[in-house]
Amino acid sequence: MKLYSAYQALEREVRDAFNRALPGDLAGPGISVEKAPPDRGDLAVNLYRLFRDEDMAVKMANEIAGKIKNSSRYIMDARSEGGYVNIRIEPNLYGKLVWDVVTSMGGTYGFNPHPSPIRIIIEHTSANPVHPLHVGHLRNAILGDALAKVLRARGHTVEVHFYVDDVGLQMAYAAYGYEKVKHVKRDVKPDHYIGLVYAIVNAIVNVRELDGKRRTEEDPARRAEIDRELLDWLWVSKELMERDEELFSILSEATKRENPLARILEINRAYEAGEEWAVKLVREVAGLCIEGFKQTLSRMGISFDKWDWESDVAVWNGLSDEVIRQLKEAGYAHVDRGAIVFEADKLAEDAEIRRKLGIPENFTVTPLTLMRSDGTTLYATRDIAYSLWKFKQGASRVVNVIAAQQSLEQIQVKLALYALGYVKEAENVIHFSYELVTLPGVKMSGRRGRYVSADELIDEAVKRACEELVKRGLEPEENRDVAERVGIGAVKYAMLSISPLRPLSFKWEKILDFERNSGPFIQYAYVRARSILRKAGDLKPGVPEGAFGEEEKKLLLLVSYLPEVVAKAADELKIESLAQYLNELALAFNSYYDKVPILKAEPREKAQARLALVKMVAITLENGMRMLGIDPPHRM
Repeated sequence: MKLYSAYQALEREVRDAFNRALPGDLAGPGISVEKAPPDRGDLAVNLYRLFRDEDMAVKMANEIAGKIKNSSRYIMDARSEGGYVNIRIEPNLYGKLVWDVVTSMGGTYGFNPHPSPIRIIIEHTSANPVHPLHVGHLRNAILGDALAKVLRARGHTVEVHFYVDDVGLQMAYAAYGYEKVKHVKRDVKPDHYIGLVYAIVNAIVNVRELDGKRRTEEDPARRAEIDRELLDWLWVSKELMERDEELFSILSEATKRENPLARILEINRAYEAGEEWAVKLVREVAGLCIEGFKQTLSRMGISFDKWDWESDVAVWNGLSDEVIRQLKEAGYAHVDRGAIVFEADKLAEDAEIRRKLGIPENFTVTPLTLMRSDGTTLYATRDIAYSLWKFKQGASRVVNVIAAQQSLEQIQVKLALYALGYVKEAENVIHFSYELVTLPGVKMSGRRGRYVSADELIDEAVKRACEELVKRGLEPEENRDVAERVGIGAVKYAMLSISPLRPLSFKWEKILDFERNSGPFIQYAYVRARSILRKAGDLKPGVPEGAFGEEEKKLLLLVSYLPEVVAKAADELKIESLAQYLNELALAFNSYYDKVPILKAEPREKAQARLALVKMVAITLENGMRMLGIDPPHRM
């Protein structure tokens, strides 16, 4: 049987030693091995968990500590403290085990197969194809990509999908504008072009609609509110006209000859109905935007297995209509003023259903409109259909990387699946939620054309990385590739190193801090390790008898944790734990490098062992970074 984790083997030996020392009726899998506090040992076993009686836990800890000292080749010492047994590991024998595992697996070290692997579909990014990816989409894409990589490292079969939201009013707004200006060429990325057109149409339509409302509004308070909103859109219009006067002028003139909102609604209805002219128009617009998305994502090293068009998987195949029909038949949907409404709130009153679907007790669930009175469906309706479609592709679990602001809709989707009788599927739809990214001083709105695009953010990160590398002696002409990896790595680590449930304020001084807790900090530790290996010359890494000592133990243990960290990150969907682990390993390696000689260590056997440790650190950092989607640079 292949050994994937040295730490797993160590933990098993410690558990076996305890089970031999415990009374027979207490032996078994209940022994929990933990990391000991730094000043008390390497590992610890908490006997308070086995004995309800505190005095008995202390008594047994004293007895067992004496019994297990020589019961395992990896246990050098064991001491009791209260109801704990703290254990010190024999570094040389354990170091040899770690070396064997790391070098035998090489580039796959960290792979830690789950005992029951499954097929998982991850949907991430899924930005509306009406403007460029912005900084918020970037967090989504980076989280989803890392999640897929870590789940694959856990042995699961993972398919990554992008859901192309080509149905709905936003798409119709972009298509309306493009229809008027597609003859006007611009030397920009296609998604940036579509984004500008989309924003201009929104501005023109909103100014027109608000101006009409203010003329007929008699309530002074409501009229003042309309005036404030109108003033905002007039200012937006001025900004957009300054960006491209020709485009703004063409679109403005077009809206004077017709009712733009009526045409937008017509495009939306016709596309959902699959009318040929609307399909051709909308698909052309969406295709241009997606071409731009792919360019951005490719630069980030992010790719997808499938691009699922909402119209194909949820509308034109009749699946959304079928969802509505079945919910009505099941008695969970009713007609309200021509619209069809799903009674999600009533279903959520059942405490057992809430428990099964993981809906918090205090979370307010509201009814969900499935179809408007004009016969068009809403996004959430199509999302119910899409969720069913994913499971029909053979997925055992579906993970949707979607902003926390859509928590209600995600819960409504799960409740709809439950109401349709897809109980197991409802329990296996996971909303991988994340909070927004803010840039100090920037307020974003795609409809208003106010956002920091992913392209702009990446360009800025690479530019700043290049400037920092120049300070460190790497000239611009030789650091272009390095700056790209460092800049993008910095952005990725910033978005992965904290819990996705925490809002992220994007501050350059932290993101590109080469000295601590950043992508460049970890990349630099890796480059330093590789540099030592290059300078070793004739000295070859090896693990001679007795060459590892106490100085190496912390790093040996840290290196051996990688497969366990991968398992935790995958099983608990906590990608930040892997990012934080890599930072801890980089810190420990830098400290070790500063304290002890490596290539000049005496005797030669000690230098060989330390070089072996450096090689293990390099492999571990590289594999861990690759699981996060961070490219290790060759120099810095």
